[in-house]
Amino acid sequence: MNNNFLPVFSVDCPKRLEKFKIIQGSYGILAPFSCYDKLLHKIRLFDKPFLIDSGVFENKQQAWYYQIHCEFKNARWIRELHLANEKKLRKTIQDYLKRCDYFSPDYVFAPDIIGEPLISLYLARLSLEEYWKQPRSYQLIGVVQVGEILYNWTEKSVPSQDSFLPYYNSPKSFLSSLISEYRNMGYKYVALGGLLKPDKTRRTGLKFGLSIQEFDDLLTWSRPDFVLGGLALTRLDILKKHKVWADSTGWLWWNACYDEKFKDRNPLQEVINFASESSGMETRDHPVT
Repeated sequence: MNNNFLPVFSVDCPKRLEKFKIIQGSYGILAPFSCYDKLLHKIRLFDKPFLIDSGVFENKQQAWYYQIHCEFKNARWIRELHLANEKKLRKTIQDYLKRCDYFSPDYVFAPDIIGEPLISLYLARLSLEEYWKQPRSYQLIGVVQVGEILYNWTEKSVPSQDSFLPYYNSPKSFLSSLISEYRNMGYKYVALGGLLKPDKTRRTGLKFGLSIQEFDDLLTWSRPDFVLGGLALTRLDILKKHKVWADSTGWLWWNACYDEKFKDRNPLQEVINFASESSGMETRDHPVT
């Protein structure tokens, strides 16, 4: 990632990948870990920055990071879902990285959990330890779950004292420390995640939870390398300004089938052309580990 805005498009089926055959310019392709092997091999052949994501939108009731915990309480057995023990988590991470090795991506997102910033930090540490156990051709990207903190912070009134820092007891104070932990841990690249919120009125069931101004402010002080779910026509200027990579979580925003204003346009190509205006060079770079 070489300090240039780059649009990254999510692909999870062959029909979507076919659309890129007529697209010109610099862009990246992101695919979830759950994709078929054949599709992941085809993506690699495009010779574009290729990213693999662990797939955090799976069914949380059967998520990989849970395990059944049984305990005898109050004269009866209690069965509950708890965070899996370290051995189980490491085994899953090992399998994840091993499969990613097979497809030679350029970047891989460390496993994370939506709405769980501290558990995601714990998983990021385990992932980095497993990642360094053998030489790999790709860079591991740490995913900082910022949405839960930004959207659910409970403001508390505190006495006005000169000794308080400017952002004392605010989301920014917590997130600054959280992001720093990823950097100190050894992550070269950091992505912001968790910025999508449930919205039943939308076909995708999700919406980006920040206004343009709020998004601009977040990128100004957090300075990430990637924004998960941040790519949209309305946010291109902000992404270009801060020179970050960003992916689209859905394809409906540029599909004429769902939006008539794109009937005679190709917004996918428009986004790529917009990105090309910010750099006269090819944005693909080869990670060195």
